Amino acid sequence: MTARRIAAGAIAALVAACATGCSLLDPHNLIGRQAGEATAPASPFEPPEGSGPLTPQARERAFDFVWETIRDHYVDPALKGVDWNAVRAKYRPIALDAPGDEAFWEALDKMTGELRDAHTRVESPKRVALRNRDESVTLGFSFVKLDGKLVVSGVNPDADAWWAGVRPGMTLVSIAGEPAMQAYSKAMSETRDDSTERSRHFRAVRRIVSGDPGTRVSLAFERGDGSRLEATLTRNAIHFPPSGEHRVLPSGYGYIRFTQWTFMLAYRAIGAVAKLKDTPGLIIDLRGNPGGNAEAVNLLLQKFFTRRTELGRVITRDGKPVALFFGAVPIIKLDRVAEGDKDAYTGPVVILVSAGSASASELFAATMQSTGRAKVVGQQSCGCLLGFLGYARIPGGGELAYSEVAFATTSGNRVEGEGVIPDRPVPITVADLESGRDRALEEAQALLATMKPWER
Repeated sequence: MTARRIAAGAIAALVAACATGCSLLDPHNLIGRQAGEATAPASPFEPPEGSGPLTPQARERAFDFVWETIRDHYVDPALKGVDWNAVRAKYRPIALDAPGDEAFWEALDKMTGELRDAHTRVESPKRVALRNRDESVTLGFSFVKLDGKLVVSGVNPDADAWWAGVRPGMTLVSIAGEPAMQAYSKAMSETRDDSTERSRHFRAVRRIVSGDPGTRVSLAFERGDGSRLEATLTRNAIHFPPSGEHRVLPSGYGYIRFTQWTFMLAYRAIGAVAKLKDTPGLIIDLRGNPGGNAEAVNLLLQKFFTRRTELGRVITRDGKPVALFFGAVPIIKLDRVAEGDKDAYTGPVVILVSAGSASASELFAATMQSTGRAKVVGQQSCGCLLGFLGYARIPGGGELAYSEVAFATTSGNRVEGEGVIPDRPVPITVADLESGRDRALEEAQALLATMKPWER
């Protein structure tokens, strides 16, 4: 989860004041990262970044940058008990001798995976470019593991998969001629460690469905009636801009859904809460929402508490707030508080989550649940709740995210490594996927009918 960003106007002034690298004024290097920090200059004998393969010297600089940055700035100074020197000894030869640049970046990412932290990761220049464009190169479908099979859970209507006839509820039988479960097990074994097996599963799915644009894969699926569908699908870049919606359901309850925690969508959600203020109950759908900005979470939380309420704590490496200029400019405070809003929504609230609900989505759901302000329905969430303060540019063009803050609810639960546990679990079933039945939404409405307005 990315934490609060510095306003663009303030960055320019701060950069001018700290152009020489002021570690005391800006101990977290927030200014450099938000402004697109410069990296160590390349040798005049080396090609510019992105113009050719990384030289051995460039690989060494990139490796040392990642290893040292995590050693010096990771939220847990004990590095979760990991012997970081041993990690360096293990991965340095693997990375430096990698057969190509993509393999080099993957080796760095696998090294960060030793911390079992979804937020601490290395992204190659290719992945950085896709992220900056809100794009993903994909075959256009996703799948879950159910009853020992790989079952299609979603299909993008703009992708080859949809037009080939792939639909939710189908079983993935083979991938490039290999039995699907065998290919999946191989992908899992090649995927880096992560916060939970749920988050690692999503990495394995991406490993299978993602790749270079234009590459083709032969797949076989089985329908519920036992008939087969065979198709050769092409990986294409699909644009995934953040989006949101709200409505009054036929039951009379309000419904809000958004796909990412950005300031723009947070303000739209706040406006939606105001428009739905007279509904007898509210459903906030965070299924598949991977997170975003922690401050966006705080903004929306304010609209559900009429009185000042403790929401939890932020944990940092040194136990101090994240701040600039010797603490004069606080960026992240340790106490998370809702100040109280007389116009806050006071009806009962249910939050929908899934295994794909991560980071900022988990922070919102866990906070609302732990304070008693909402009930949670769906599947256990990702278990990926740490925060980073912005990507750090790695020499060579990749980027590094590393966790610098952790979060605890009012009950002391950190969620990371566990996930948000629903008050009313609703498992995914093949029958529901095939029929298009949204049982979690049904359960949310049934639960709202039993809940009372917020009185605290």
